[in-house]
Amino acid sequence: MLPPAAAAPSLVPALPDDLVPAKLQKARVDDDALGLEVFAGRKRFVVVRPGGVAVVDVRPDVVGADGADDAREPPALQGLVRKEVVPSILTAIEVDGPRGLLRLRFARKDAPARVVLIEHDALAPRWLLLAVTDDGERILAAAPATRADDGRDLRRGRLYEPPRRAPTARPAATATTTNATPSLAVVPPAQRAARARLKAELDRLRRLDRALEGDLRRHGDAARLQEDGELLKTVLPSLRRGDVVAHVIGFDGEPRALALDPAKDPRDQLAALFARAKKARTALALATPRRAVVQVRLAALAPLQARLQAVIGSDAGAVDAALAAVDAALAVSPTMAAPSARRVAARQGRRQPWRAFRLNMDGATVIVRVGRGARDNDALVKAARGNDLWLHARDAVGAHVVVPSPGGPVPDLLLRDAALLAAHFSARRGERHVDVQHTRVKHLKKPGAKAPAGFFLVGQEQVLHLRVDDERVALLLRCEVPAG
Repeated sequence: MLPPAAAAPSLVPALPDDLVPAKLQKARVDDDALGLEVFAGRKRFVVVRPGGVAVVDVRPDVVGADGADDAREPPALQGLVRKEVVPSILTAIEVDGPRGLLRLRFARKDAPARVVLIEHDALAPRWLLLAVTDDGERILAAAPATRADDGRDLRRGRLYEPPRRAPTARPAATATTTNATPSLAVVPPAQRAARARLKAELDRLRRLDRALEGDLRRHGDAARLQEDGELLKTVLPSLRRGDVVAHVIGFDGEPRALALDPAKDPRDQLAALFARAKKARTALALATPRRAVVQVRLAALAPLQARLQAVIGSDAGAVDAALAAVDAALAVSPTMAAPSARRVAARQGRRQPWRAFRLNMDGATVIVRVGRGARDNDALVKAARGNDLWLHARDAVGAHVVVPSPGGPVPDLLLRDAALLAAHFSARRGERHVDVQHTRVKHLKKPGAKAPAGFFLVGQEQVLHLRVDDERVALLLRCEVPAG
């Protein structure tokens, strides 16, 4: 039986008189702690814990024992609280001292009232979210979500029943300040700002690390792709379009089967395989050292989260030292030692869609341009003049080559050198005899807006039957200059 009101001192702390009425703007839950942001002339924060409540002027932050508080997923209870009481008006604070109860009543437009009720009992502290109905107060949620030890049924949907025993006061040292579980705690603005900056940097680095890992995984094993290409090349003359597998002998002497796409020409598949190997090598060379720098950076910054957590409530010297460590760590550029490919390209200037080779012909200098890819071939042709000479390895995937010309005959040596470049930058690279088609740019026609990149209809075509000279090709490659 509960003691009479005159004999039982109030266990409920006094709340500010000017807190009612107040507009509830936000709600946040961490484990069993509830933070309510209210506005009544000024912004304040009501912190509700099982068996305790406090009003503070500084926004409380979620603080976990491990320091990784902001990275945790919000509990399901937070969504329920926000759905039921945000936004609303805090209309009344009702104190029942003898029973150790405190009610915060919230009114919503065109909706039943809601009550946040705190039971101040040191033996079984809790708070509940109640819905006011015609037959009483029904339970929407309880924290902690444990069975009451006095025989009450506190499950969701049940009518709320007050405690059946007299509340027990907490020791003064632990009444409102200690809590074994993670809770809402007041964090000074400087520490809160440092935590936010540190978390933002760690999140960015983790995203970058995942992206670099994905790049390496997506491009595949460069050595394996190169090996498959070399093996496929050994049986290429015997393959035809429609073949689904190529049987080869590996470098270890064991037979292997390489899968083929029957809808594609085997030569095109070989070129694509070498292209993938090249991309994989580039990704490995760029992403691996950059990812190593990012991981070192993560290892250096992660302990600072725990350090900021540890100094909450400490003396000013410890707090200042922790903040200085965070400032110094964040002042270092995380990617200084491993710039991205985009930054490298930006420093080198705008990327041109073609390569440029300076060839000397009878005392005159000629710049021959070679496309870098299918879309780049389109850009190369679009930038060329009508009388310029266009070359391409016949019946093979490869780069388009453009030789500037006023419209007259092109010297045989220049034509041959341009054809050697067209053969080299094509799927026919490595073959001794290559057919190279050529015509004037004005005789090229795109069959339609939806035509594949790099595809043209060729008019007035001529074919040069070329015998490849490897020494001449090596000499031409040394004539490459920056594309302008």
